[in-house]
Amino acid sequence: MTRTEPYLPPMDRSTSKGSAVWLCAPKRLVHDRLRQREYGMTGVSGATMEWVASRQVFRPTLAVAVLLAAFLSNAPSQAQSVGYLVPAPAKDNVQAKPKYECDAPDAPVITLDTQSKYRQDDAQRATIDEEAEETYSDAVEPLRAYGKTLARIANAYVKSNPKNTAAAACALTWLDHWASAKAMTDLRSKQAHFNLGQALGGFALAYLQIRNAPDLSDEQKKRVEAWLKTLGRQIVDAKETGKGVSGRNNHRYWAGLSAAAAGIASGDKRLTDWGIDSARIGLAQITPEGTLPLEINRGKRARDYHIFAAEPLVATAELAHSQGINLYAEHGGALSRLVNRVVESLDDPSFFKTATGIKQEPYPGDGTVPPHRIAWLEIHESRHASPKAQTVLSPKRPVASSGIGGNTTLLFHDED
Repeated sequence: MTRTEPYLPPMDRSTSKGSAVWLCAPKRLVHDRLRQREYGMTGVSGATMEWVASRQVFRPTLAVAVLLAAFLSNAPSQAQSVGYLVPAPAKDNVQAKPKYECDAPDAPVITLDTQSKYRQDDAQRATIDEEAEETYSDAVEPLRAYGKTLARIANAYVKSNPKNTAAAACALTWLDHWASAKAMTDLRSKQAHFNLGQALGGFALAYLQIRNAPDLSDEQKKRVEAWLKTLGRQIVDAKETGKGVSGRNNHRYWAGLSAAAAGIASGDKRLTDWGIDSARIGLAQITPEGTLPLEINRGKRARDYHIFAAEPLVATAELAHSQGINLYAEHGGALSRLVNRVVESLDDPSFFKTATGIKQEPYPGDGTVPPHRIAWLEIHESRHASPKAQTVLSPKRPVASSGIGGNTTLLFHDED
């Protein structure tokens, strides 16, 4: 399988003879290329054809054109790894009698009044108040549970390749249930607005995965899109009127992802542009070492918050790409510098210990980074593969995070 928009490896400019030519390859095979310097090109005729990258130096010949034409003519028309904007399947490529066990949607969260889980006397916001954390977790659990289930349902549609339109209809029903109730429109604290900023992106990305499925209710789609737009405007209004660090740190990047996703889902270019510009606020701050100063200020949680900040920035970069904007190229490749710094720190936090002068908080459980914390890395790998990131991801796949669309291995990683 290949992505609708194939990954293009960098060209080898080490030779002056002829011109280096890359034949597009599925990411799994491109990743293999990183382990072995030379590949041949092999193929199996028909729909099962698989291609590997051939890093050879060719003089422009008719043979090259023939090979490229053959590749394009045999490429699958429907990709498994399609990213966020899942296209409509062919009419003859859906299940005749689709079935999906659709549970009743969770009760809408309309009013939210949350407070920070961190101790208020800690200027770095790095020390958790256990009592406040329990209260906070109880308050946001319904929101998190809804987001996880919604992502799982939308992913089920994509996983069907996508043929099971009943799964898409189920996801739309879940979204419409909250849209009809005007969920998350009565936010009574600053933290509640932060919560919306972290949740809306997941809702909108789930919708983007299923919205092109055939036979969905137009009436439901209109309600959902209007609701996503309303929540997106709420986020923008809260950020535009608010001041301080949260307008430049990870809060802004998550708000930006939500606005961009809601904007694309609802056709609101102003929202989309605001979201992409929010990511640019983060990119402009990334240092030559690949750090974000405002997240360095989190002391013993600096590594943790760099992971947290990278997540919406990478997801927004993917959405921006669908709008013809290459955020990866901006500020001298700042986003990849951040990603590389985070990847290097996942199993060795010494850089952040030195940068902050404080020992970094360990991961819970087995001491390794939880899979959902690096689901965003799958997106980055689909465009900028690296052996180190592959080493991190491989044993943890599939990785998923409801805030960025659920199972990113499904959405962005080509399986054999």
